[in-house]
Amino acid sequence: MFSVQSLQQAVFSAHGSMSIADTFKNSSMMVLFIMVLLIFFSVVSWALIAYKFVQYRKAMIETEKFVAVFWKNIGHEEIFQKGSKMKDSPVAMVFSAGYTEFKETKQIWEGKGLAVIGSKVDELAQNVERTMRRESQARVQLLENRLQFLATTASASPFIGLLGTVYGIMNAFEEIGKTGSATLGSIAPHISEALVTTAFGLIAAIPATVFYNYFLSFLTKFENESSNITSDFINQIKRSNV
Repeated sequence: MFSVQSLQQAVFSAHGSMSIADTFKNSSMMVLFIMVLLIFFSVVSWALIAYKFVQYRKAMIETEKFVAVFWKNIGHEEIFQKGSKMKDSPVAMVFSAGYTEFKETKQIWEGKGLAVIGSKVDELAQNVERTMRRESQARVQLLENRLQFLATTASASPFIGLLGTVYGIMNAFEEIGKTGSATLGSIAPHISEALVTTAFGLIAAIPATVFYNYFLSFLTKFENESSNITSDFINQIKRSNV
């Protein structure tokens, strides 16, 4: 019989005498496949995190600039001209879409001799609001693109690592059945192999979880700013009676 402490010492000893390369070399095909899969998830996640971080950083910087411009006491045309240059800002693009709809619809109606007053103002405001809501959804979907991979990595990697752990422990018991003895020397390598897959699963899952939630918080900010800009622009259209 052996204690938990002696088992831990054996596992740590096995890790100390075996490099990662040795772990890969001595692992079964099943465990090796799991480790390679988790490494793939981790590498792709970090590449995606780097790409999305740059994308969201640009979007946030330009959104802050646009919001500052929008709330200044300047005309819509000037806001549109400045906002059109901030193409990385989803909020600026939402306003640009709404103002373009406002301008083009008004010109078409006036070209047909329709006076944009009374009920026509409400109709114009509804058209503009629909356009801005649609553009907001499109911009959010663009920013959300590929975030599902981070969510999948965050939720699935620990379970994939656990599968490797269970399989490694099964190998340890199988070794005991073959040899007829439960010596630490015979089962420690299998337990070490099993624990490595758990570690790989956590290494892949933890960054994916943290950055997925980080990016979602930015998406919420963009949606809120877009909603505020849309509501205020619609109110301005109605108040001015075009």
